[in-house]
Amino acid sequence: MNLRLDKLIDEELDEIAGIYMTEFSKPPYNESWTIEKAVRKMNFYYEFNDLFTVKADNKTVGFICVDPEFMCPGEVAFVEEFAITEEFQKQGIGTWVINEIFKMYKERGFKRVMGISDVESRAFGLYKKLGILPSKKDILIEKEL
Repeated sequence: MNLRLDKLIDEELDEIAGIYMTEFSKPPYNESWTIEKAVRKMNFYYEFNDLFTVKADNKTVGFICVDPEFMCPGEVAFVEEFAITEEFQKQGIGTWVINEIFKMYKERGFKRVMGISDVESRAFGLYKKLGILPSKKDILIEKEL
């Protein structure tokens, strides 16, 4: 399988929004996305972050969004969103993407890659396998409103 990580172009925004809406509407996330909301979110990421399509044999099978300005600009690359379509999961694509992101941002001088993961997600197992562990000092906080 020929894998590529390409900088997203305008014409791909709707397709990526569809992947986002579909994959994050499933358990464990169960988020209620409409295509309009997903397009709006992807447009935001496209304007302010590094947004990449994941292609397998020239077919778009996912995306990854990295915020290089989230904290300590130029030092911490924060993975905002990452999804591979269900039919292409468990084929090593996610591992390849994460390793490419590590290489890409290390070459740019970044010291760390961070992100947030649901412990019940399929991706959490991938992260553990790659040695990406829960932070020892930072935690996600929330309050129900």
